[in-house]
Amino acid sequence: MKHQLILVDGHSTVGKSTTSKSVYKQIAYQDKIYWLHEECEKHPIRHEEFEADDIHSLDGMELNRQVMLQKWGKFKEEIEQGKQVCITEGCFLHSLDRYLLNSAWNEEQIINYFQQILEIIRPLNPLIVFLYRPDIRQSFEKAFKARGDWWRELILSVPGPYGFFKTHEYIGDDSIYASLAYEQEQMAKIFDTLSCDKLKIDTTNECWDNYIREITETAGYKYYEEENKLSEIEKYCGIYQLEGGEDTWDISFDGETKLIYTSLFWPYMPMKYIGNEQFELISFPVMLQFDIMAEKMQFTVSGNYDWQYNDKKFIKI
Repeated sequence: MKHQLILVDGHSTVGKSTTSKSVYKQIAYQDKIYWLHEECEKHPIRHEEFEADDIHSLDGMELNRQVMLQKWGKFKEEIEQGKQVCITEGCFLHSLDRYLLNSAWNEEQIINYFQQILEIIRPLNPLIVFLYRPDIRQSFEKAFKARGDWWRELILSVPGPYGFFKTHEYIGDDSIYASLAYEQEQMAKIFDTLSCDKLKIDTTNECWDNYIREITETAGYKYYEEENKLSEIEKYCGIYQLEGGEDTWDISFDGETKLIYTSLFWPYMPMKYIGNEQFELISFPVMLQFDIMAEKMQFTVSGNYDWQYNDKKFIKI
């Protein structure tokens, strides 16, 4: 294996999960590999990330630094021992907007932290992929339509006096979008300092197959055209109810995008047919296994994601 660790990173809405999961599937045809979604259960980096102490004090950040570097060291050892490729997303540069730019650290301390991580993982010959969009505001506004009002309210909520807003006045949504652009600029700046194999990809046009091919081939693998075709889409569409419960799961077909999608906890979550009556949620480590031979169409949920529907059955009503 050329790279034992592939990190796909960037700001929210740029396609980290979609891209990393698809690259994982490409490499899985040819090598031993596993994929970690940034919100999977007990992620080796994201779980309790920067929770050792207060990020707004230098003493607190020193303790956080020590704990996080230990996490990266243990992660590196687990990958080496497993003798597999690991691809994960959102756990490296994404810590800038989550924590570091809002912390007590200055720019030099932040750069030093990333250099320390890089030295820890260097034996894995990491490939770092930075996804970005020049118009990050447009990217977020598009994502709000898919993810719903609750996510919009979360992103556009009134900020504390940290990070961008240490030196900029909060004046409403425009200032929030300016802060998001600033965060992406800082990610790009850190990315440019990294001395390792890396790729920088503008995902504005959402040409996912092209991006996946570029990353797959840069990682040293052949790119395969996927051939799973889905017929009779309508038989999967409808409303499904949790067996023994009241929760429902709606599955529909979008005639414009030609995608089958669900509105479970986002208004628009596209799904992909992967063969053998199985669908996956494109951006999440979740799979639906349909049973078309049952008395009523039904599916069972599985995946490495912390939620109450794992191993539950939904029956069409």
